[in-house]
Amino acid sequence: MNINLKNKVAIITGSSQGIGKAIAIALAQKGVKIVLNGRNPEKLNQAKLDLFEQGFEVYAVQADVGKYQECEQLVSETIEKYGQLDILINNAGIAMEGSIAETSPEVFENVFHTNIMGVLFPTKAALPHLKKSKGSVVFTGSIAGYMGLPNYSAYSASKMSLTGLVQSLKIELAGTGVHVGINYVGFAENDLDKTYYDAQGNIKPMPVRTQFKRMPLSEVANYFVKGIEQRTYKQTLSAIGKFTRIMQQYFPAIFEWAMIKKHKKTMSN
Repeated sequence: MNINLKNKVAIITGSSQGIGKAIAIALAQKGVKIVLNGRNPEKLNQAKLDLFEQGFEVYAVQADVGKYQECEQLVSETIEKYGQLDILINNAGIAMEGSIAETSPEVFENVFHTNIMGVLFPTKAALPHLKKSKGSVVFTGSIAGYMGLPNYSAYSASKMSLTGLVQSLKIELAGTGVHVGINYVGFAENDLDKTYYDAQGNIKPMPVRTQFKRMPLSEVANYFVKGIEQRTYKQTLSAIGKFTRIMQQYFPAIFEWAMIKKHKKTMSN
């Protein structure tokens, strides 16, 4: 049986654009009261306006989820505004591209801090309230968390670490009534403003991937909503993601050989 989400309160980190904003809209369509979060005030206010104009109840809190005190402020403002917290979507994150040999140490630090501490901090701040509401805490994973991808080492490692964090959290929260979920996203449509780190730490616009079929953001968001309604633990959202998971689980040597071959071909071009 699906849980009725009407009048629930949700914080979505990294929701001023992209997947986070799409999740916010999808939850709002179910009657959820939305708390948007981001670091850029202009993008955050525009997202708030977009949802407000669609008739949704929405609030926005500017906060850097990589700073624990700001996560506490994010949660406290939510409680002050709505008196409860039922859903936390840990969506904020950053991608990178570059080989281990070429990537600066600072890029590794920044990616890990954003993708791990920026998930841990809001979760820790929200847990007392989620336990009270027997709510949901859901994480945006990636198929890069199934196997280390060449030239995406910091990102892959951070997403693999995320799986470990989620596994630990699920066991620790057993019996509390809190639902823990993780969604392994494959190749989704890019927001035009989405960025990533290059090997030197420069922030660049994310290129459009044309070699893979990209999942519409609304479809990605619907998976998140369905997972919350059904209190699902793990979901793999795309055909390529499911293929990667199966190959890594059952045919790891073959999959590694194929990845090496593809990487060599890419490097020779």
